[in-house]
Amino acid sequence: MDRLQNFLDLAAGAPAESDGRHFRTWQRVSVQLQREVRSLAAQNFFAEEWRAAINLDRAFTIVVYSCCQPCYGRRPMEFTYDIGELVTLSTVLRLIGRSMQTRLARISAGISDARLKRRFLPVWHLDILKAVKTKPRTLIEILAREATMINSLIDLGTMRTERMAKRFVKNTASAARMLGVDSGVLQDLVLRTGSEYLINGRIFEDDDALSPGSPDPGIGGDEDRDDRRPDGGGQMADAGIVPDIQARG
Repeated sequence: MDRLQNFLDLAAGAPAESDGRHFRTWQRVSVQLQREVRSLAAQNFFAEEWRAAINLDRAFTIVVYSCCQPCYGRRPMEFTYDIGELVTLSTVLRLIGRSMQTRLARISAGISDARLKRRFLPVWHLDILKAVKTKPRTLIEILAREATMINSLIDLGTMRTERMAKRFVKNTASAARMLGVDSGVLQDLVLRTGSEYLINGRIFEDDDALSPGSPDPGIGGDEDRDDRRPDGGGQMADAGIVPDIQARG
């Protein structure tokens, strides 16, 4: 089945915004998307070691980005980091030392040049983190575009209109450029992951908690947002969305 249509069909059956399960459903989608997109960015960048050799600052940023803490959101409808959290990076970079060491071990194992390999050994993870925190602009922009893309997917799944479809395509392309990955590959990953975790949300929708190790699903405050609307949930997918998004994908 077409990836987009499959996502829209599953989203049409997701809990409406007035349903208490709505937040848990899209929280699962958002958290997994953050993990999958960051892993894709690292795998793609370090697939060719010359990229790291000619731009160490970018390479270090991708390492840190791939290890950032996922945002678990706040009820009722916050699913990604806001700009204040991104500017300070305090929550985003909290306790990422171990994951950085693991990532660096995989990266350095795939580098053949001895001098370059040494720069990415796990022992240097604190130095790499410090270098990125000293020049955080690229990391902040990547995280901001990632958040915009994920929010646009949730908007598409909630409202399922042609306008939301166009926004999703545009924001995915923007994120792909910033991440240095193919837009089609990224769009496919986002839609596939969204579909998978909408299915998982149905399976576990009666559970009171997320998977083991995840924060309580009710974390955060209850402030409402102005940019999400309570008219989703029951609306069927517009038949014109799929051809339109395919033409732009």
